[in-house]
Amino acid sequence: MARPKRVNPMLRVAQKYVSLHIPEFKDVPLRVRSLDGPPGSPRYTVTAEACGAAVCPYGVSPATAAAGDCPILECQLRHSLRLLLDRQGQVLEEMRSGIHWG
Repeated sequence: MARPKRVNPMLRVAQKYVSLHIPEFKDVPLRVRSLDGPPGSPRYTVTAEACGAAVCPYGVSPATAAAGDCPILECQLRHSLRLLLDRQGQVLEEMRSGIHWG
């Protein structure tokens, strides 16, 4: 029998930060990825994307856009967030743009 998948502890830290500081992204799914780098550099990146289009001018389905899998690299209708966190969960940098962080 397979073990249940463990939730990354940085996901909870990021959810708390987003709900307190960036309420427009609090209901958007967050993705956490580990980074590799020298000591003192960011260890985790957290990304979130929200598409503001009712109908996509590029023909991307609403389900694809909602899942954060939009193939368009930069879109004026997308609102994206990227957080860089250190090992302790402190937010080192917050970036907002229309870029798809893949």
